[in-house]
Amino acid sequence: MKYTLAVIWLMLFSTLAAAQDRVKVGFIDVQRAISESQAGKRARDKFQAQVKKAETGLLKEKQELERLKSEFDKKSPLLKDDERRNLEVDLQKRAVNYQRAMGDLQQELRQKEGEMTGDILKELEKIVTEVGKAEKFTLILERSQILYSDQAIDITNKVIEVFNSRARSK
Repeated sequence: MKYTLAVIWLMLFSTLAAAQDRVKVGFIDVQRAISESQAGKRARDKFQAQVKKAETGLLKEKQELERLKSEFDKKSPLLKDDERRNLEVDLQKRAVNYQRAMGDLQQELRQKEGEMTGDILKELEKIVTEVGKAEKFTLILERSQILYSDQAIDITNKVIEVFNSRARSK
């Protein structure tokens, strides 16, 4: 068994050594490419504007809910039991609706962010493939999967340049 493993390792290393002069490896930091590219910056700005607009609408609803709660707390001792119960039920319904709206908004925003990022990732993948073929790379890895590498094989800047030049030409 040990002999077989040793032979396999020896064959593997000899094959890699023979092919070493033909292997060209690079890596890309996808998160950096997204955040530093013009398309990524535009998508982030657009997304932040959507978040701000949605939060403004929910903020008004939250303030109204807080105002009604404060008003209820002040008037509660003066109200009859059935009136107090009705107002309390109404407040609870509004609070539940607010929480539901907040959850729906968060889910919608996550979905929109995923769609925006997905579109950018598709374009980045095409560009990485083109850069890889043009510069004759054997393998291009994603930075988050690498523990250590020499920065000389980082193609992120090249990909960002190509991505930005395409965005300008559109």
